[in-house]
Amino acid sequence: QQPAKMAELFVTIQNRSVPIKFEQNVTYEAAKKCIESTPFKDWVDEMNKESNKQFIVKGIILQGVDFFGPRVGFLKFRTDIVNEEGKFIPGVVFMRGGAVGILVILLSQGVEYSLITLQPRVPAGHFQFPEIPAGMLDHSGNFAGVAAKELQEECGITIKEIDPSLIDLTEFAYGDRYRGMYPSAGGCDEFLRLFVYREEVSEERLNSLKGQLTGNVEQGEIITLKIVELENLWKEAPDSKALSALYLYDKFRQQFPNWPADYIASRQKKAVEN
Repeated sequence: QQPAKMAELFVTIQNRSVPIKFEQNVTYEAAKKCIESTPFKDWVDEMNKESNKQFIVKGIILQGVDFFGPRVGFLKFRTDIVNEEGKFIPGVVFMRGGAVGILVILLSQGVEYSLITLQPRVPAGHFQFPEIPAGMLDHSGNFAGVAAKELQEECGITIKEIDPSLIDLTEFAYGDRYRGMYPSAGGCDEFLRLFVYREEVSEERLNSLKGQLTGNVEQGEIITLKIVELENLWKEAPDSKALSALYLYDKFRQQFPNWPADYIASRQKKAVEN
């Protein structure tokens, strides 16, 4: 392993100036873009919270970065961190930022179906990996807007950003305590905002979606749509987004069995009270 370059960059965490070094394969310009990227700044904000004052960060070493055009896509770094007693805390990070996942429910002739995507996932070693529609956040903070965009790109379903049929299940579960669901917090910063979208469709519309080819060609997406009965989704997709969304949706329906009517009434009541 090549030695890290001397620190020329710093970041403040818990009122301490933390030096940032970077490996020989990372240029100064690239390192600067990394620490200015939204995921990295969000991570620093989290580390600076009062509840995290036990972290004592002594240094950060940037080990690699992949760009998506001019934008930082994936970032790998390791940290030198101890707690208040001086005990070592493991801190190797694969940073990719947040994403959205949408549980699509289509009601047809009294049966609930779910829409899943089949697409190549090289890290998993599957050419047609089954999962619910998803996409990386654009760092605008508009979670519902990204969800609506992914529904259009991957499913051909057009909705408004504010739609009573589109529910942020992670907000329902956690409020603002957590940014989303973390599928691999031991090594990755990725958090998922999980949504559910429900629509009643004709049998003709349902059949038209089966096997449809979709995706953003410019981003290299090769997506085939598949329709499965909602009750069988847990057996069809070994996808953390799908399984987590199913659980949260079940809890949501327990509280709002007549969604969207009772959910809308609840939101209106809350708005009046505030």
